[in-house]
Amino acid sequence: METKGQPIAISQFGVCLVTGAAGFLGRNLVQRLLDEGLPVRALVRKTPLNIADESLRCIRGDVSNVDDVLQACEGVDTVFHAAGLISLLGGSTMRRSYRDQAWRVNVDGTANVIEACVSAKVKRLIYTSSVDVCFEGKPLPDMVESLPYAKHFKSVYAETKVAAEKLVLEADGASGLRTCAIRPDGIYGAEPNEMIDRFVEQLIAGNLSVRIGPISALQDNTHIVNLVHGQMLAAQHLVADGAACGQAYFIADDEPMNSFEFFRPLIEGLGHRFPQREIPVWLLKPLIHLWQAAHFIFGIPKPILSPHELDKISITHYASIDKARNELGYAPKKSVAEAMRECLQYCESNLKSRK
Repeated sequence: METKGQPIAISQFGVCLVTGAAGFLGRNLVQRLLDEGLPVRALVRKTPLNIADESLRCIRGDVSNVDDVLQACEGVDTVFHAAGLISLLGGSTMRRSYRDQAWRVNVDGTANVIEACVSAKVKRLIYTSSVDVCFEGKPLPDMVESLPYAKHFKSVYAETKVAAEKLVLEADGASGLRTCAIRPDGIYGAEPNEMIDRFVEQLIAGNLSVRIGPISALQDNTHIVNLVHGQMLAAQHLVADGAACGQAYFIADDEPMNSFEFFRPLIEGLGHRFPQREIPVWLLKPLIHLWQAAHFIFGIPKPILSPHELDKISITHYASIDKARNELGYAPKKSVAEAMRECLQYCESNLKSRK
């Protein structure tokens, strides 16, 4: 039985659905839920989910198809909505098709998930949002959840995350559904993932011989273990009058540092020299904007770094986790030092297998 306002045990989550289950976050959520002994449904689009468990049921479907989501939600108690497109480009020259695809998955897809949850009488919905819903290229140290949403966007990703998070939080209480949003930044870990794999590719290609932006610019990241931990805590607090109902939470490692300093263990551990020279942002910014425009207009390869990503690594912005700590009992389980030791081993093993 759920006690009003009191968090429930993980064992009370009931049947769980994870959207975007074949992605980095999705597959880790699936595995954690299975480890807790829960029945899990995994909504996957094309990429197979290489997890075998008698309590796991994989469902082929797309969040942008409401019928797929309605079918997946039947008989489900808890939904972890992790599906989404990380569309980091933007600007006035952005192709309409690029924006529409991101909007269809990230916003319309989230609306479909909410509709299906209400229809199926799902009890709780945990949405994976982003720190970017508040960041718009200006310094923001110690961000708190009461900050207004960003209004100016350099990426369609940030724009769609704002729109989708609003839908989720506004849906709290609809037909008994309880909702919350989790806002991570820079999700990484010692397994295949965009952040670590892409960095190493650029390092090996020789594209990181200089630093970008001032070494004083600080950012935070979110290890996958810490993110899954935060998601589970939030779900436990999605009960009648629970602390998480209709709320957003920043979940991070709580160790703000410069992006290049964060990656220093990998740079030096893989036998490369830590870049001493710095390329000024004012010099790089117009080139990146022109490159992005040329990508959309002439079809050349997309820029190595988008204008949005340039802001992310060159402008101080990191969140306070005080709200998650005080209301959910969140504290990071994995430190950056421990995490990067594991990531270095993963990268070394990955590079050896390529040879």
